[in-house]
This record gives sequence, C-alpha cells and structure tokens, in this order.
Amino acid sequence: MKSPLVFRFVAVLVVWALGCLNPPFRLAAGEATPVPQEQILQWLRELKPLPKVHYSWPLPWEHISDELLYEYVRITHAASVAGEWFTPEQIDRAVRGCGRVNRGKPRLRASLAVNFSVWHRRFGKQLPPTDTGPSHQAELAYLRQRLQLLRDTLAEANRRHQTQVQVTAVLFDSERFRTKPGDARWNQALAAKYDAAYQVARSVFPKARVEWYARGAVQRSASATGWSQARYFPLTEKGETFACSLYAVPEIGYTRETFRRTVENALAHGVEEVTPWVALASGYRRQVDAFHRFDFDWDYDLIYSWQLGAELNQPWFGSPEREVRFAPWRRAKVVIFYPQPFDPRSPHWGKHFVAYVRGAHLVRRLPE
Repeated sequence: MKSPLVFRFVAVLVVWALGCLNPPFRLAAGEATPVPQEQILQWLRELKPLPKVHYSWPLPWEHISDELLYEYVRITHAASVAGEWFTPEQIDRAVRGCGRVNRGKPRLRASLAVNFSVWHRRFGKQLPPTDTGPSHQAELAYLRQRLQLLRDTLAEANRRHQTQVQVTAVLFDSERFRTKPGDARWNQALAAKYDAAYQVARSVFPKARVEWYARGAVQRSASATGWSQARYFPLTEKGETFACSLYAVPEIGYTRETFRRTVENALAHGVEEVTPWVALASGYRRQVDAFHRFDFDWDYDLIYSWQLGAELNQPWFGSPEREVRFAPWRRAKVVIFYPQPFDPRSPHWGKHFVAYVRGAHLVRRLPE
C-alpha cells in the first residue's frame, strides 16, 4: 500500500499536467472589452475642465460624434486638426464645438491647434539640410499655403457661427534630420530650416505658441548611461519651449525622470518651459527581443493614468519643495496627447482619459 505522501505527490503532478494542457483562460494585454462610447460620454459629463490646456495629435474626426467632441473640448480647451489634411467640414465642426464651449464663458477659452510635419512633405527625401533649392522653397510654400487656407477657412466658419475661435498653437513634428557633432555648417543649416518654418507659422498666426516635438528632449535609451538627448535640434533655432515624450506612463519612475532631465536641459539653455507629449492607453512597451516597441493598444493599470493626471495638473506635485520626489511639473504650462484621442487603434483611450482627468481633480475613483 502506497503512503499518503505518494498519493499527494501524484495528485499534484496530475493537476500540474492538466494545467499545462488546459491553462486557465486569461485576457491578454489589450484584449479587455473596450468601454462603450455612451459610458465614456456619461463619465465625461461628470468631469470638470482640466486646469491646463491639453492639445493633441489631430482628432479622428470621422470617428467621434459631435457630443463626444463637445465634452472633449470642454475638458481640454482645445481641438486639433492636421495642417496638411484638414477639411472645411472639420473646421466647421471644431468651431461649432469650441463656440458651444465658449458660450459658457469658461476660465480657459476653447481654441484650435494645428499639427504639421514640416520638412516631410515637399523637401527632397535624400537632400541634406544644407540644400536650399526648389524643394526647400516648395516645402515652405506648401506650409504657408496650408496655414493661410486654415486661417481663411476658420475666419469663414467664425463668421458663419458668430464665434471668435482662434488658433492658439502650431504643433510641429519634424523628425527628418539629425544634428552632427562638430559639423557647424550642417547644424547651422538645420537651425535655419527650423527658423524658416517658425517664421512662416508666426507670420500667419502671430499669437499662437509654436511647439517643436522632442526639442531638447532627454529620453531613456539603450545607451551606456541609459539616457540620450534627442538629436533633431541643434538648440540654436527659434523656440520658446522644450518638449519630451512621456510614452511609457506605467513606468512611473522613468516618466518622472524623463521630464526632470529635460527640464534640466531646458534651464541650461535658458528655456523655462517643457511641454510633455503624453501617450494614454498606448506607448513604448518593453520587449525581450528589442529595447522597446510602440504599442497603440496598451491597456495598462488605470492608476498610472490617474497618477499622471494628478501630477501634471495639481500644483502640489510640481512645487519646488516636492520636485525631487515627483518632478518639476510646474514647468509644463500645456500638455499634448499622442496618439490622437479616441484613435480606433487605441480602443481603451477614452477610459484612460477619464482616469487621467479624475486624477487631475483628485477624484479618488477609477473608471469601472
């Protein structure tokens, strides 16, 4: 007769084997059922506006209703369009949404931001920044043409709806060139490229802020130190702010340190303000076969979106006496969302946005 210990060992073995053959079912990351838009709308209606203006990558106009657009603009104070691709219908909807918000006389008036990937559209793909030939001129002409068309289309929509919606930000994403250490001619030509685009934006929208994606950013990397400065800018070009990507929100330590290091870099160059670009429900995920990879569908724990909302928007977290514990968040006067809000590729974005806004107001309840 076998001892009870042997029977117990055999039983454990059988359970283990069955578990290998039929593992318990679990939803993989990104497979949770997205929250219906009706529920997102209901949650948004309960929320107060954010204390800072939050711009974004261009809104997915074909995927959002007017009611969702209104609530989003009411909370963020902004609607964003693509400078290259906007349509009169999009501008009309944006003006109607912003106008409806502004009739309530909010503390921060709702406005428009225009995104543009300058030096990616007409300039020769194989040309160095030192080239100022026909495609250089064509790039600047195209930028001016599209911004002027936006200005005129906006003016017409304002007349039609008896509103005064303004463009308050030009968001440039330019990742076409890299600086070269020790090559003054190359770097000066690169600065001149950025300055030319900056001047066009200023000439069409003189009161709008101009934001350069990743200008002066210090980001986590696979370098020897684990950190690298973005090489898109020589930092002699025109610009009032630096910027950094907070694209791994649940990596809370790196999120804070990225902003902290970029602020240090900004102050060293006489720049007082750093604009974070924030990825909700998406971002760079760690990989076993690569340093990281961007995932548009990353349904990480909601507490991290809530916490970032709190830290970026509640002055307590970014005060000088607490910046070592958190980060100098007071240097962020505005925030930019990337990817686009309610992007179909990021089905959980709305839920994380609700968590973020609740955090901004210290509403101690996560979406369920």
